[in-house]
Amino acid sequence: MIVFTFIVDRIFFIIYNICMRVTSRKVLLAEHEKGIAEIITYLLNSWDYEVITVGDGLSLLETVRREHPDIIIIDSNLPKIDGLRASKTLKEDFLTAHIPIIILIDKKLIRKKMLEIEQGVDDYIANPPDPIDLEVRIEMALRRNTHQLHANALTRLPGNREIEKIIQLKIEKGIPFSIAYYDIDNFKSFNDKYGYMKGDSVIRHTAYIISTTVKRCGNKDDFVGHIGGDDFIVATTPERDRFIASESILSFNRLTPFHYNKEDRERGQIVAKDRKGNVANTPLMSISVAIVNNKDCALKNIVQLMEIIAEIKSYLKTLPGSNFLVNRRGPEKKEFIQVLPDLSIEKPLRADITRFKYRPIGQILLESSVISMQQLEIALSKHWSTGQKIGQSIIDLGMASSGDIARALELQLNVPHFDIRNFDKNGGLKDFINRIPMDLMKQSHAVPVNKDKNVLSLAMVNPKDIAAIDKIRSVTGCNVAPFFVLENEFEDIWGRITNRLEQMYKKDR
Repeated sequence: MIVFTFIVDRIFFIIYNICMRVTSRKVLLAEHEKGIAEIITYLLNSWDYEVITVGDGLSLLETVRREHPDIIIIDSNLPKIDGLRASKTLKEDFLTAHIPIIILIDKKLIRKKMLEIEQGVDDYIANPPDPIDLEVRIEMALRRNTHQLHANALTRLPGNREIEKIIQLKIEKGIPFSIAYYDIDNFKSFNDKYGYMKGDSVIRHTAYIISTTVKRCGNKDDFVGHIGGDDFIVATTPERDRFIASESILSFNRLTPFHYNKEDRERGQIVAKDRKGNVANTPLMSISVAIVNNKDCALKNIVQLMEIIAEIKSYLKTLPGSNFLVNRRGPEKKEFIQVLPDLSIEKPLRADITRFKYRPIGQILLESSVISMQQLEIALSKHWSTGQKIGQSIIDLGMASSGDIARALELQLNVPHFDIRNFDKNGGLKDFINRIPMDLMKQSHAVPVNKDKNVLSLAMVNPKDIAAIDKIRSVTGCNVAPFFVLENEFEDIWGRITNRLEQMYKKDR
C-alpha cells in the first residue's frame, strides 16, 4: 500500500510539473501599434509562447499582477503611462521585480534614454525588432531569470542577497524602518508526516499570505523576502509593523489548519512517533514574528540586527500558538504585544459543534466532491503564483463550473449569490447609479443591481467590504443589501452599466 501511494504521488508530481511547464512560457506584450503587435504576437505564437497583449501602460500594470507572466516586452512609447516609467514601477515592486523586461525602443532614442533603460529594464531591442534577435533575447532573459530564481524558485520572492542589500541600505540611510522575521513553528513535524510536497505547499501558501498582507496593510515601498525553508523577512516602517504582523497571523491561523487532514484538524495536533519510538503530540503549525525597528534604538549593522532577532525568536518559541514580539527599547528592554486570539477557532461547548467556522472555498468544493485533491493542488498553485482568486482559477482550469463556485461561495460567505438575469428588472436604478462615483464602483467591484423601496441591492465581488458598503449607503441614502457575484459576472454587469451611461450621454447631446 505504501509503495502504491508513493507511485501515485510521483505520477501526480510529474503531471503537475508538466502542467506547470505547459503554462509557464507566458509573455505579456505591451504594444500600442496594432501592426507591430500582430507581427510580434504571430512570432511568439510560432515559438510556442502564450501571449497576452495590452495597448497602454496602465493596462500593463493592471494585467501583470493578474497574469504573472514569465517575461514582459514593452514598447517605450506607450500611451497613459510610458513604457520606461511602467517598467521602473514593476522593478520597484518586490512581487514583480523578478520578471525580466525587454524594452522596444526607437533607435534614435536609445542614446538619449540610456540612463532610464539601465535603471528599469533587463534588456532592450530596436523597434520594430528583428525576429532572430528577439527570439534570442527572450531565451537569454528567461535563462538568466531561471538561474537567479533558483534559490527561491518555490516562492519567487527575493533571496538572501537582495534581503541583505535592502537591510544594509536602510541602515546606511538611517531612516525609520522595521524588520520582521517570520518563522513557522512545528513545520518539521508537518513535513515529516505529510511529505515534502505538502510542505512545499505550506511554504508557498505562507509566502502568499505574507505578501498579500504587506500589499494590503503596508506601505508602497515595503519589501518581502524569502530567506529559505520556512523563514521570511518583511521590511516595513515602525507604524505598520504590528498591524502587518497581526493580520498575517490571523490569516495564517485561519487558513493553515486546512493543510492537515480532518482528523488532525479536529484533534488540534499531530500524534506520531519520534525518532526514539516515543509517541509525541505536536500542536498544529503556528507562526512567530520577531520584529526589530530603529525607532528607539539605533542599529549599527546587520549582525546586531540579527542578534536581536535571534534573541526575540528564542523567547517566542517558548510561547504557545502564533505570536509576535516588537523590540522597541533596545536588547535589554523588550515590549511584548499580545496578539488577538485565533478568531477562526471556536472551542466546542458540545461534541456536535464544529471547531472551525471558516472553510476555504477549495475545501468546500473538495468535501462536496466537485474537485479532487490533485485538482485543488494545481488550482492553489496557480492562485498562489498569480494572485487570481481561487474560484476563478478553478473555473479557468476547467475543473468546475461558475454555478459550482457560486454555490460554494454561498456556503463560505453566508451571503446570497445574485443572478445577473435579474439585473435591474424594475428599471429604477438610473438615478442611483448616477449618484455613485464610477471610480468607487470600479475600485470596490460593487454595483447597484436592484432597488426595492428604500433597499438597494448591491452586487459585490467581496460582499464583506464594509467600507465600500458604508460609502454607497452614504451617497445614496438607502439601506444596502449585499449580494456576491463572480469576477466575470461583475465584468458583465459593469459592461451593461457603462453602455447605458454612454447611451444616456449620447441622448443628452
